[in-house]
Amino acid sequence: MKGVQIFVLFATLILIIFGILVIAFVVYYQRKQFNLEIKQKEEKQEIELEFQRKLLENSMEVQELERRRLAKDLHDEVGALLSVLKMGNNQLVKKVVENEVFSQLAKNNKELIDESISLVRNISKDLVPQTLENFGLLHAIEEFFNKMEKNSDIEFKFLHKNISEKLRFSTKVELSIFRIIQELSNNALKHSDATKIDLILNYEDKTLFLVFADNGKGFSMPLVISNPKNGLGIRNIESRLSIINGTLEVLNPEKGIRYEIEIKDCHEKN
Repeated sequence: MKGVQIFVLFATLILIIFGILVIAFVVYYQRKQFNLEIKQKEEKQEIELEFQRKLLENSMEVQELERRRLAKDLHDEVGALLSVLKMGNNQLVKKVVENEVFSQLAKNNKELIDESISLVRNISKDLVPQTLENFGLLHAIEEFFNKMEKNSDIEFKFLHKNISEKLRFSTKVELSIFRIIQELSNNALKHSDATKIDLILNYEDKTLFLVFADNGKGFSMPLVISNPKNGLGIRNIESRLSIINGTLEVLNPEKGIRYEIEIKDCHEKN
């Protein structure tokens, strides 16, 4: 009888151990499946984010190609037509020099043609920033700020640290930064009522820091983002930054608005 009790106790113990092992295996399997599902979900999100980033990058490249095409058409076709018109008008000036009325009309035409040629050149230059391509980011920003200052009541101040005129970054990074500065400057000009704009560029440990600030009336970031029309500029900036591993933070100081941009792994161009 005692041997039977021991056998029953031993068998019960084995069943308990077996049950514990079964439960442990089920828990382990479920946990493994759960971790696998999380990993698969993360990988799927990474693939989707990379796909979205590639789409954005391709979209930006298409926009720049379209800008180049438009700039070329303006320069080659519209510019050429205006040059021919200018030559024809110059000949007309010589013919009607004795007639004061027609002579004055011809001179007015010449001024309008010259202004149109200058306008076409400026638009073409804005579409494709040749200064950026040929001389780098610092020269392009200075040229752009000088132009903005001449055509507005805003004082533009540009400071840079640890960046020389010879230092070049990748074409993608330089073009994105320049377009972002254009976007922020135009937004300030249209909406801020600012009298001063400050821009600081700093390059440290392969990271580019950009601070853009104005002394205007400022705005509420949540309200701007919630408005599809008004928030388009900010979303365009965030899209450009996502392509070059950059982040944007918008701060509201006592007066105006302050944008802080950080672009990591910003390698110098060989």
